Amino acid sequence: MRRRCILCSAWLDATSVAETCRECAAIIESLTRRVLEERWRDHPDGQHVVSERGRVARLLNVDRAHRYPRVSIAGSKRYVHAMVAEAWHGPRPAGLLVLHADDEPDRPHADNLRYGTHADNAADAKRNRINRKGNTA
Repeated sequence: MRRRCILCSAWLDATSVAETCRECAAIIESLTRRVLEERWRDHPDGQHVVSERGRVARLLNVDRAHRYPRVSIAGSKRYVHAMVAEAWHGPRPAGLLVLHADDEPDRPHADNLRYGTHADNAADAKRNRINRKGNTA
């Protein structure tokens, strides 16, 4: 059954679980400086959904024993940040890594991730060390 936005009566996306359309949500977020909803996308494997904030749904267990959170899918371990990047930025180009802008493994948010080279990763690490220490590395 199709639903309408509770504020402007625009038709909602069939997959939306929100009560407001994207435009109304953006206006409210702008005025209140609070995010109303978390955006989700289907992962290419067809069995999971991944949020822009780095959450993975339909999984039973997130393994946090490793530096980067992982999940087990069909017997193989997958990094959460890699799944978020695939869902929000497309397939990882050959030879590139998934980089965290702030080098924080527990922040696999879509806006904190990008694809880059080993050199890009080293530059990020150096920049983040400088920013954390307040001096040069």
